Amino acid sequence: MPNTSRSDCQLGQRLASQYGIDAVQSLVSRSRWGAELGVARMRYELPHLFVLAPLPTEDAFLLSVEINSGGSRRIVRDGDSRQLGLQQEGAFHIADLSQRASAYVSSPFHSMFFHLPRATLDAFADEMEMPRVDRLRCDAGTLDPVIANLGRAMLPVLMRPQEASRLFVDHVALALKAHVVHVYGDAVGFAPVRTRGGLASWQERRAKAFLMQHLAGDVSLADAARECTLSRSHFSKAFKQTTGQTPHAWLVTQRVEAARRLLGQPHLPIAEIAARCGFSDQSHLTRVFSAHTGTSPARWRRLNAG
Repeated sequence: MPNTSRSDCQLGQRLASQYGIDAVQSLVSRSRWGAELGVARMRYELPHLFVLAPLPTEDAFLLSVEINSGGSRRIVRDGDSRQLGLQQEGAFHIADLSQRASAYVSSPFHSMFFHLPRATLDAFADEMEMPRVDRLRCDAGTLDPVIANLGRAMLPVLMRPQEASRLFVDHVALALKAHVVHVYGDAVGFAPVRTRGGLASWQERRAKAFLMQHLAGDVSLADAARECTLSRSHFSKAFKQTTGQTPHAWLVTQRVEAARRLLGQPHLPIAEIAARCGFSDQSHLTRVFSAHTGTSPARWRRLNAG
């Protein structure tokens, strides 16, 4: 199953409300770092002309591609009108949602929509160690068979989401982002520089996310290294060079910080805090906490009460 949540239908709900129809099939692919890509399929069959109200302004892009020929539209932005005309199969359009734009729709259409937040583009560029994208743009009437085929590949997922493979959805999302950034992106700045011998930026994020996911339990160095496609020895050395701490020391520091936050809840027993933060018992927490802060958890709580 794709990594989705209650916000999965948000894109579909927005489009349904915008077009005045009951429902639009949609889902959200979400990476382990929270970067989102919304996908929706819409078959609009009403023939009459109407003005399409703008979607809410946000720092994101809405990509649309025609699955079948049809769908004549006129886009109006800041007084500038652009006629898209009768769309061919594979016709691709990019709407910058930071700019409020209206549209006139005058014929039925069958389209796939991809909602691409700025944060998702930035996370992708950082992970790939490439320059971030300033904006996305394409000419009116651009035919893009790559986007069209990626959209068609998502149709079975939208129709039967309970049978969807998360791995498949993630790969389609990755392919879409790579293609859009390469073909339609205006790069800005420079690619992040990798510290010689250290972790790449995506490896550092992935390693830290993995360790935090196992804050309360046992975690294997081999598993953490595998997340970064490195050997244990290489991962340990690279992690320390990048963060200044070994993976174990970094994790212990995060556990102490988590304990400090939980100690702010006066009715939460210290033994329970120890268990939640990955310590074997209260005395283990006390020893480690005292070594890091210079005081015991109980005294720290008294001193910081209120």
